[in-house]
Amino acid sequence: MTKDNNNKSNFWDYKGSFRTDLHTLGHYPATMVPEMQLKLMKDWKKNCYSIMLDPFAGSGTSLVEAQKLDMEVIGIDLNPYAILLSQVKTHDYSDIKWNKVMMRIHKKIESEDFRFPIHNFSNIKKWFRPDIIKSLSKIRNIIMSESDPWIRKFLWVCMSEVIYTHSNDRTSTFKLYQKPKNQIKNIPNDIYSEFEKILSKKHVFLPQKNLPNSYIYSGDSISICSKIPTESVDMICTSPPYGENATTVTYGQSSILFLKWIDKNDLESSNLDSLLSNYSAIDSLSLGGAKADEYAYSSKTLEQYINSIDSSKQKKVRKFISDYWKIVKQLSRIIKKDGLIIFTVGNRVVDNETQPLDKLTIEMFEKKGINLVDEFSRNILFRQTPQRTSKINKKIKSMSKEKILVFRKGNKW
Repeated sequence: MTKDNNNKSNFWDYKGSFRTDLHTLGHYPATMVPEMQLKLMKDWKKNCYSIMLDPFAGSGTSLVEAQKLDMEVIGIDLNPYAILLSQVKTHDYSDIKWNKVMMRIHKKIESEDFRFPIHNFSNIKKWFRPDIIKSLSKIRNIIMSESDPWIRKFLWVCMSEVIYTHSNDRTSTFKLYQKPKNQIKNIPNDIYSEFEKILSKKHVFLPQKNLPNSYIYSGDSISICSKIPTESVDMICTSPPYGENATTVTYGQSSILFLKWIDKNDLESSNLDSLLSNYSAIDSLSLGGAKADEYAYSSKTLEQYINSIDSSKQKKVRKFISDYWKIVKQLSRIIKKDGLIIFTVGNRVVDNETQPLDKLTIEMFEKKGINLVDEFSRNILFRQTPQRTSKINKKIKSMSKEKILVFRKGNKW
């Protein structure tokens, strides 16, 4: 079913791909390659497929591409900023008169009579200069003055791009790390012009036509998937966490400064206060986090790997794999007979040993009667994962490749 050149060396790398579209909205780490997800779904999609699920939706890449194939989409994520991005990217904005919106915003920015409170949160002065706090506070209150919630949601995404370039955070890593004082001093306070520039440039990418329905759910994927009816989804296309959320790719930390500025009324989460309570809460509650079981899954493959790493690392790995098994079981139940599952996975390095997440994924789905029908390897070019991670005073090699695994469900789950 796939094309002959799909197996050529470097075919799936999409080297040279450059974003000038909807996927440029916001800043989110380790995003999938849109062209790759679209091709995979197009190559394997049957005409009867109408519903696609991404249980780890992130910035909404697979959701946007599935809508292009006229499929209704279901997206789930724990991170409220990921939910915001997915909502905006899959919503029909064709009725919005953006010229009027931009004129309203410009008038308020220019007005000296527009009154607004200065925003505040814990450690705000560590991450933003006082003059930038004042300018962002004005933008924040201008956004809050808009009556349409969907306009506000898009404007929050625009504001997040301004925050990304004007905070004191060193953006070369996903973990929060303060810039040197000389760099902080040199951050330009062009907040107003940058916000208007982003709004003017990015609104043209928003969906401008009727789209298939999208259902975006905020929260724990295991819990939410448990509520989805059995054999109700035609396709699952996702890139699950690799077990590195608290260490290397800290999705929560990378977006927490955005979330601290966004009005809570425009964020969706049943656990929002807890998620925003500290700078690492989102990451600590992801797969394998603080509440995970330790021994929900065991196999020869896993035990061989566990025994190869230091005992201090074993509990964390077991907790992640156990949660991973729980979501695999739910997805195996949800997918229809003859349904398709596309997983893009990476084998992270723990204690200088490569975690065989690809092999574990294959054996887990096979236990549920879901067979591997194809697989590809790709070099990581755009997922923005660091190629080397530091540990005390030495360097440890990190991920450089991913596996694309394609499964089809049989008669047993």
